[in-house]
Formats: sequence, C-alpha cells, structure tokens
Amino acid sequence: MNLSAYLDFVLEETLRSEDPTPIQPTDYDTSWVVRLTGSDGRPAYPELFEGLLDRQREDGSWGGRIPYAHDRLLTTLSVVLLLVRFGRHKKDREQQLAGERYIWQHVDQLPHDPHRTVGFEIILPTLLAEGRKSGLDLPYAQLQHYDEERAEKLSLLPGSRIFSTQTSALFSLEAFADDMDPEAATNVLLENGSIATSPSATAFLLSRFPDWRQRLPQSTAYLEELIERYGTGLPTIAPSDIFVRAWKIYYLHHGNLSERYDKQLRDDYEYLLDHWHPEGVGWSSVGLPESDDTAMVLLALQRAGYDVDGSGLLAYERERHFAVMDYERDPSVSANLHILEALDTLPQRQRPRVRDKILDYAFRSRQHGTYWNDKWHASVYYPTSRALMALAPYAPGELEKTVRWMLATQHPDGAWGQYMPTSEETALSLLSLLKYHRTQRPVPHEPLHRAARHLLASERPFDESYPEMWISKALYAPAAVIRVTILAALSLYSDTFGENGLS
Repeated sequence: MNLSAYLDFVLEETLRSEDPTPIQPTDYDTSWVVRLTGSDGRPAYPELFEGLLDRQREDGSWGGRIPYAHDRLLTTLSVVLLLVRFGRHKKDREQQLAGERYIWQHVDQLPHDPHRTVGFEIILPTLLAEGRKSGLDLPYAQLQHYDEERAEKLSLLPGSRIFSTQTSALFSLEAFADDMDPEAATNVLLENGSIATSPSATAFLLSRFPDWRQRLPQSTAYLEELIERYGTGLPTIAPSDIFVRAWKIYYLHHGNLSERYDKQLRDDYEYLLDHWHPEGVGWSSVGLPESDDTAMVLLALQRAGYDVDGSGLLAYERERHFAVMDYERDPSVSANLHILEALDTLPQRQRPRVRDKILDYAFRSRQHGTYWNDKWHASVYYPTSRALMALAPYAPGELEKTVRWMLATQHPDGAWGQYMPTSEETALSLLSLLKYHRTQRPVPHEPLHRAARHLLASERPFDESYPEMWISKALYAPAAVIRVTILAALSLYSDTFGENGLS
C-alpha cells in the first residue's frame, strides 16, 4: 500500500464515526471521583482506586508521562491523600510514603515549568491544608508562598458570585473546600449535571453530600457514564465536543484534506453551526464561551463556506493582546494566533488594529527571538508550529531563526520532542515546516523525510494512547485531535514529495 492509499484508508476509518473517548483519562480527575464513598465509607468505585494504585510510577509519582512538575506534584499529592483515607495494607502505606518522597524530591522543579497547570495556585493550598490535618510529612515551608498567590488570585475573581453564576473559577471548584456552600453550588450545575464540564469539580461537589446519589442523580449519572465509557479513569473535560471537532477540522485544513473529505465533515460543520452563539463558544456545547475555541470554530465554518461573524472576538480584546477568558492572569500565544488566522471574520474596519496588536504581542512573546511557549501546552513545538504557520504570511523574514531552530532540534531518529520524542510534536513540526516550505522558501528535504518515516513507523496514527502534554488542571492528551494532526502532516508530506524519501 502506497502512502496516499494508506492515508485514505486511515482517514476514512478515523472520520467514519465519533470517537467515544476523544480525551485520555487523567489520574488527577480520577482521584477526585475515588473520594466518593458508599455506605461503608469505602470508595464507591473501587476499580478506579485499584487502577490508580497500579499506575504509580517507579519514582513514586502519579500523573502524565511527561515529567511536568506541576502535573506530577498535584496529582501525586491528590492520590497520597486518598491513601491516607482509604489505605489498609502495608503496600498502601509504602505507596503513600513513596509519593511523599517524590514530592519532597521534586518540589524544587516547580519554577522550571514554563506555565502552571490550571488553578494550581488555588488548588494546591487546599490539598496542603488537608495534608496538614492528616499529619502528612510534606515540604509545607517551601510551598507556603502559594497561600499568598491563592489570595491574590481569588481577589481577581467576582467574589460571592463565584458560586451563583457561571465563571471560569468553577472549573477548579475543589479548591474551595472550606469556602463554599454546597447547596449554593448546586445552582450552577450545567444541564448535563456537571460543574463547568469538569469531572473532578463535579465529583468534589458530590462528595459534599452524604446522600450524593439521591441528592444529585444527574451529576452521578454524568460521572458514571464517563466511567462506563472510559473504564480506567475520567478525562479532564467532558464533553469536549466543540474542541475536538474544531481542532480536527483545523488540522485537516492545514493538511490539504478538508476539501477532499468535505462530505464526511458536513455533520461536524452543521454541529458547530447549530451550537454557535454570537458571543462565541467554548470547548463544550454546554460550557462557557472563550476566545480560543470561538476563533477555531469561526475558522472551520468560514473555510467551509459558511457566512460567520467574528465580532464576538472583540469582547476579549485587551490593551496589548487578546484574552482567552475573563479573570485570567496570563495570555495565550496560540489563542492570539488563532484569532489572527480568523481575522477575515471580523468587521473590516477592525482588522488592521487587531492584526497589528496580535503581531506585536506574538513577536514580543518569542523566547530569545526564536521559539514560543504557551499556557495550554507543555511543549514549545505546539505554539512555535502555530506561529510558523500563522505569522509567515505577515512577516516571513522574521521567522528564519525559528526555522533553523526547529531543524536543529530534531532528534536523530527524525522525531521532535521537548522532553522525549513524540509523534504529536513530530507531526506539529513537520506540518509547519512543510507549510513554510510550500509557501515561503525551500526547507532542506532530508529532515522532512526523516520525520515522515518516524511517523509511519509502527502505524503510529493508530496509536490508542499518547504522552500527555496539553495543560488543564493536569496534563492530558486529546487523542482524537493528535491522531488527526499526524495524518494531516503525513498528507501534506505526501502532497509535497509523494513516496520520495520514505524508503
């Protein structure tokens, strides 16, 4: 089977039906569901607890495969607290102590992460307070400054309205263990029974009620449907129906595939159109709107020929950049770049100002005049690949150092990877370099050939699991999106070189 035929086969299979598990489960979100107890005081879902214990890493930690300190420490602390509650055996005690040692040994790594996980500075102090009450031996003094940061973050939020209206703070509801009226919080449950589409926040609210099954049956059903579907754990967001569709279409477009598979994508376009609102959309059809997914949906619909108005994006404009949502502390490079790509959906008179603002912000945010990092992804290759594609039409001469850096950081086996070689980072880098090669200036061929060979090895597009690098409250992997990213990169490679360079 040649590459083109292979891609047709894989894409047909991939686009045939909706993926029931588009986002891989996380140990962090699973740990909060394990806190729910039955009448005997033991975990109501013991299989989840057993699965968590089996996934402890050799170094004593829990969390994603990427050694990202914020993810590993928060997740490990959350599971250690479970062991304090539910541990009964010598092995449980040994696992608890191994987790505590991991936290001591790696707490000094937190400043080295480029970005914190979502809500870290308000969730960690809550878990540490629980640890103190439980008598855990933890580096409290080294983490004390997060108490001040928590207070600062809470000062930015809308006070008592946190629990009376839909705000982004609800996504981290577990951070408010001692500052929340559970009855009041039930008023902000979404129509699907979740709190802000977060399994962990939903489980936390349920845990506040002794009769949680009877008190909040729809929220219980929300979690149990996810448990039945996923089996081993729960994802960090659910549903992710808007996000998965919009990002999938984005990569298919850049891989020159969206027109070829227009018929298969029509249901996705109609779904996005049905859930479109003038103020925008979020990652979920039931969640809060924000600028990133709004821009991506605008792009998807505009490129498919729909007449869409992106004026709602202007609500996120700030003095020197565009925000993703209200009350955020740090902007996102990738979100600003997506808005730049969606520029033609804005009123024409607004476009020059928006363009210049985003270009200025993007180049000010570049690290060492070379690459970017981003609050939504642990790898520099995610925002840097975005920048290479979005900025080249406006400032191609400004990206030569970025191209050289990307080529110079390729691994010998053809892969890219900040922490270890991964298919996702390889596909992102290959796709952006191919776009640059086709639209700006030629790029050396051999690195591109090696990258394509790496992606094709072991039928990587059919992988069921990917290293977690996307940033939420824990690192996570949107497997459905990553799979399409790989296929888009290989498709653009096939369009560019055919079978050449693969042997």
